[in-house]
Amino acid sequence: MIYMAEIANIYRISGYYIKVKTKIPFIFECRAYKVENALEKVFSEVGSRHRVKRDRIFIERDKGIKTINAEDARNPEFLDMNADDFVIYR
Repeated sequence: MIYMAEIANIYRISGYYIKVKTKIPFIFECRAYKVENALEKVFSEVGSRHRVKRDRIFIERDKGIKTINAEDARNPEFLDMNADDFVIYR
């Protein structure tokens, strides 16, 4: 069986959602191959956790989407990504 290994990026996405006329800010970190996949993950997770529809979730314009290193990630899930044997198989 042959696997194709790709390097996934870590994205830090910041924005806010509106619930009952209140802006609630969030910062979400996820691992994805493309920006579109990362945005889909944000809409899915924030909408599911906080019961917010997609049209109420807003991503900041200037600094909303950043590609970060594993060392800069706040999520402990990404700490082992710098290991030599870390590979994501698709």
